[in-house]
Amino acid sequence: MGNELADEVHRRMIRHGSAEDLEECAALWVRACAARDGVAVAGVAERARPKFGHAESWIVAEEPGTGIVGFVLATKPQSGLPTDPPDAAVVSLLAIAPDAQGLGLGGTLLARVADALARRGHERAVLHVLADNHPAVRLYERQGWMPWGAPFPHSLLKRPTQTYLRDLGA
Repeated sequence: MGNELADEVHRRMIRHGSAEDLEECAALWVRACAARDGVAVAGVAERARPKFGHAESWIVAEEPGTGIVGFVLATKPQSGLPTDPPDAAVVSLLAIAPDAQGLGLGGTLLARVADALARRGHERAVLHVLADNHPAVRLYERQGWMPWGAPFPHSLLKRPTQTYLRDLGA
């Protein structure tokens, strides 16, 4: 199977992301954020694109005939916020196509990236979530992520954001 990771539950191919996937993933990120926020926000793609160049683990979910319907990108420790634990890898981006949300794909991708980071020797990972993004918060908490530190305003959206931390050794 090579670079592919079969995902029979979702009938989608789960595989490692590559440079050829960058623009499709960036466009998906913009669509998913617009669906979440109810409006497209300028600057979202520009903020996301550089993160792909620092991937520690990048996993995409691809549907035949449709293309990429979800992805997760993690970067090395100290690539997130200055307040993040210095030893924690950073789950920088997780996006699911709006019409594929609620089907468990986000959980699958999040579990896969946590496993990949643990295999690379990372003991902890961190992510940041808008506090009012209740579906994402529920997903993270179901998968063992715990709030860490005080909420802070998102630098672009100015909405309360919470850092979550997960022990990858468990």
